[in-house]
Amino acid sequence: MQEKEILHQIIDNCDDALRDAFLRRMEIATRLMEPENGGGDVYDPQWEQAVLTHVTTGLSPELTIKATSLWRSLMRMSRGKQYRYTIQHNPSLHLPHEADLVDELRRDGLVLCPADMARTVSAALGMEVVPCHAISAAIDALLADQGDFAALVVNSFYDTEWLYSMIYDQPLYINSFIPLPDERMLALFSKKLFNDDSNRIVSVAFAIRTAQYGDLSQTLATLAEAKFNVEFLRVKTMGAKYDDQMLINIVFAELSGSLTALDSRAAFLQLQKELPFFRVIGYRVSY
Repeated sequence: MQEKEILHQIIDNCDDALRDAFLRRMEIATRLMEPENGGGDVYDPQWEQAVLTHVTTGLSPELTIKATSLWRSLMRMSRGKQYRYTIQHNPSLHLPHEADLVDELRRDGLVLCPADMARTVSAALGMEVVPCHAISAAIDALLADQGDFAALVVNSFYDTEWLYSMIYDQPLYINSFIPLPDERMLALFSKKLFNDDSNRIVSVAFAIRTAQYGDLSQTLATLAEAKFNVEFLRVKTMGAKYDDQMLINIVFAELSGSLTALDSRAAFLQLQKELPFFRVIGYRVSY
């Protein structure tokens, strides 16, 4: 037998051992959540840092980085199993955005929008429009319950980072982007999150720490394992509103997938528990 074949056999044996260890780790992670084993908090950063220190001791700098990435992924996936268990076995648990879910979004109220867009918005929606001097005024009025919706005309939904920056931490949601005859889009948002079978784009905002490499990749992996495909990402550096020690980046992501599936809810719970900030900010059809 040639040496290359022997080396391939060794790798195959390593893969088998890793598979067995992986399955065992996932099984034990779930058993830890059972009531007789105490359940309790899933995320323990201090303990996980101790694990990383243990598994990387004595490794070269190159392998330390790779082992850290591997074990962070393994621990994240173990926690994912535990959050899924929590969702499955606690039917009374509701995520923050689920209190605002509605199955019908009646378009018969008042629409707040900038005055220079009022005619376009009225024609597109066929609703009564209340002109405001700026989009910020429309948002403030909507938050004060002076209207049912706010609307804004944008060049496309890829030109919305500044709008998302205004609403991502407010109790508002993007309900739709409506194509206009001139190829622009009308963004419609309200205090309600419209749940409809035809909706496939979930908009989220979340924070990643600029000094912690791997935060973005681990977050995207969590979403991918919940069967989300990333349609678009926008990253904006913000002040230290959610972290007293360092700057953070707020990421606005458009995801193709289900808002209400078990995998989705477990991923949202995990990210809400573990990131400095995470919030669902919209649900709409895809164009």
